[in-house]
Amino acid sequence: MKISIYILLAFFSILLSTLTSCEKEEIIDEGKSWDELETEISEKYKNHPKWTWDQYRMMLEELSQDKYIVLPVYEMKDYFDSTKVVVSLRHDVDVQIFKALEMASVEHFYGFRSTYYILATSPYYGKFVDNKMIRNRCMEDAYLRLDFLGHEIGIHNDLLTVMIRYKNDPLLFNKEEIEFYKSLGITIYGSASHGSYIARQTVGNYRIFSDFATTNEVEYLGEKYTIGNHSLAEYGFTYEAYFIDHNKYFSEAGGHWGFDNDYDGMMQALQNSKPGDRIEILTHPAWWGK
Repeated sequence: MKISIYILLAFFSILLSTLTSCEKEEIIDEGKSWDELETEISEKYKNHPKWTWDQYRMMLEELSQDKYIVLPVYEMKDYFDSTKVVVSLRHDVDVQIFKALEMASVEHFYGFRSTYYILATSPYYGKFVDNKMIRNRCMEDAYLRLDFLGHEIGIHNDLLTVMIRYKNDPLLFNKEEIEFYKSLGITIYGSASHGSYIARQTVGNYRIFSDFATTNEVEYLGEKYTIGNHSLAEYGFTYEAYFIDHNKYFSEAGGHWGFDNDYDGMMQALQNSKPGDRIEILTHPAWWGK
């Protein structure tokens, strides 16, 4: 009889342990898998690219000439050389982390290091559950890959969306983001403002910082939100990419370079640059890889 009781107790102990383990697994949400995310994003944006990788290589070939020095934004902002065209190569990753990885590999082949700004409100990054960010854990490999290739990782600032749509304190949220990257061994230096829908309806995301705020509140759908209470430094950043020192700015935002003849016009402007010029080049990986 005693043996039966011990066996019964052991059985219930194992069952309880199993149930507890299951409960823990339900609580720990690691998000979607790499393959799921790549399939979803590739399918949704398959017709998005406008330029080829060969065209991107042509630009890198030009930048490989001796008159240029190409740096991540964090390094370029404080680097001055009147004998060189100093270039910061910057990428707002937006929805396309997988294209960003391709772009990063192409740059690595040419020996370039650039900056990739990761967007926390993008589908590859994760999702908000009960106003808390649940990250897709598989994407940690993507961020580590970018870091391994020597690129700078920054935050694509969409703090207005974080505050207004997801009801998060933007300062606390950003500090948690910086700590997350720190846990991966990645140091965050800067941000680049994201042109989200909410930002277009209110103010630029960089206006959330007291350094650039022109008002202390914004209104969205009849509700008012406080901004400009804390500085860029208080948020944990040393720079905002839109406010680094440069005299030329090339960007294909919106799918157009802003030059006559588009891509060819940009290339001509790049070739016409002179030593002492400081150029910020912004690309969006989603537009590439046609």
